[in-house]
Formats: sequence, structure tokens, C-alpha cells
Amino acid sequence: MKKLFFVPVLFFACQLFAQVSVTLHHYDYFNISAKSIRPTVSIYAKKNISQTLNFTSFTLINNKWGESLVGIEYLPLKWLSIEAEVGLETNIESYGYKKNLIRTAQILAITTTKFSFLGIYEQGSLNWFDVRAFYLIRNLGIGAMASQYNGLGPVVQVHLGKSPFHIWSSLLYNWDNSNYGSMVGIYYKM
Repeated sequence: MKKLFFVPVLFFACQLFAQVSVTLHHYDYFNISAKSIRPTVSIYAKKNISQTLNFTSFTLINNKWGESLVGIEYLPLKWLSIEAEVGLETNIESYGYKKNLIRTAQILAITTTKFSFLGIYEQGSLNWFDVRAFYLIRNLGIGAMASQYNGLGPVVQVHLGKSPFHIWSSLLYNWDNSNYGSMVGIYYKM
């Protein structure tokens, strides 16, 4: 009986979330100074509500941190996106943070055919920001990033032809602790 109930619920959920764009992202932060690796996986989903509004959801997890947020994206111009999200975070208490706190995020994105900018600012048990800018030359994006707790440095992003895969890498200097690091990632847009 439970299996029969599950089928219409699954069908309804698929119809509700049809035509959802999803980005799967995996990246590793290599702390060169401490000789440690922090793998991270995130999923970002977007559902069109109208020409200027989208429903969004974001989930991220690594060995020390997890968060899940939902929000609204507003597109006042074709190339400009403003987003606000709210959700929960959880992390290892031995770092002095509390579990299951409310977390908020604000995101600003500018996307043209050759230039892209993404700025994220989050608040919760700790505040965090990530800013990235790329200039696209054919299938190669060249730019810079600044990410709190990771560092500042150049970024190279390769678009694998017309496939939905993108690979990126950066060399970073962390101004908080004078560590050097590197990030390597791959993301898949559906």
C-alpha cells in the first residue's frame, strides 16, 4: 500500500519540478601550507516562476560543514540577477559553532557573453563571502576570485566544448592565516 501511495506523490513532484535547471559542483581545496584536502559537493537548482522571478535552492556539504537554503532570484535586467536565500546550517561543534542555525545568503550575478561576475555573502554562525569574475576567450575563462577562509588569487575555467561540463582551478593566498592553497573543481549544468 505504501508503494502505491508513493507513485502519485513521485509523479506530482516530478511535474512540480519539471524544467528545473540543476548545477552539480564538486571541488577540492588543497591547503598547501597544512598539507590537507577539503572536498566539497554542492547542488544548485532553479525553477522559473515568471520572466523575472525564479525559485532557487542550494545545498552544500563537506567534512566540516553543511547548509541547505531556498530563495528567490530576481532578474531586473537580462544580464543582472539578485538573489536572497534562507535556510539551515550545521557544522562541527568542536570549531566553536552551533548546529542547525538559521543561515541567509545574498547573491549578485552579472552575466554577458564575454564577462561574468558572481558575488555571494552569507550570514550565520560565521559570515562568509565569495567573489569571482571571469572574462571568456573562446572556451577559456580567465579571472580572479576572493573567498573568505580559502584565499585570493587567479582562476582559470575551461568549458569543454558544447558539453555541460566546466573545469576550473585557482591558486590562492589566504590573508587570514598566510597559508597558500589551490582549488580544483568540476561542475555539470543540466
